Amino acid sequence: MTAAEAIKQADEILPYAKVWVRKTLPQFDDEVRQTLAACLLDLQNAGVGKLSVTDPLIQQAAKLYLKAHFGYDEKSEKWAQAYEYLKISLSMSSDYAGGVQIDT
Repeated sequence: MTAAEAIKQADEILPYAKVWVRKTLPQFDDEVRQTLAACLLDLQNAGVGKLSVTDPLIQQAAKLYLKAHFGYDEKSEKWAQAYEYLKISLSMSSDYAGGVQIDT
C-alpha cells in the first residue's frame, strides 16, 4: 500500500475517527487523516496484509493508534501499548498476515 492508498482508505472512516478522538471540527481533518494513514502503513510494515478499514479489528487498531498519538488524556501510553499488542496479534494471525492485500 502506498501513502496515497492509505490516505484514500483513511478517508473512508474519517468521520468515525474524528469522533473516536473527539476532534470533530473540520480543521482537524488533515491531522486525523494523516494519523490514520500512518497507522495503516505501520500495520503493513508489521506484516499485516489484510488492511480493510471496514474490518472491526483494523478499526480497533486505528482507534488505539489515534488515541495514543493525539495525547488522548493521561492514558496515551496505555493506548500505545494496547495498539502494539493488537498489531503483533494481527501480524501473527493467519487471517491477517501474509501477502499485502488491499480490500476496498
